Amino acid sequence: MKFRALHVLCICVLAAAWIACGAGHPTITHLTVAPQMGTAPVSPPTDVQYTATATFSNNTNRELSVADGLTWSSSNTSIATISDNGSATCIAVGQVTITAKAPTELNITVNNGIDNTSPKITGTAQLTCNAM
Repeated sequence: MKFRALHVLCICVLAAAWIACGAGHPTITHLTVAPQMGTAPVSPPTDVQYTATATFSNNTNRELSVADGLTWSSSNTSIATISDNGSATCIAVGQVTITAKAPTELNITVNNGIDNTSPKITGTAQLTCNAM
């Protein structure tokens, strides 16, 4: 009887630990995109490499990548496009906003087709595309 009670207690403790495994991990509080102001010619095409640095709730920082759930977008893809790794290319003359977006809770990012549904945080920068 004592063995069975100990067995049930162990199962309950393990289940509680499994459910709460994400608790206590730092979350992203700020996302900084660099460079803040980029400029590139339309011809010849020259890429501008953007990076996204996360500031966490425990005051640490680190650069994010696609593996962290980071995504990039351009406010106008007819002026400039941006790749998954943050490389922007000018297509036409104009100015766009480059946006980086990441989940605030990186500890639940899964790379097997399951989306991280935690709230997202964004950071932005500007890209000016010139004729020369």
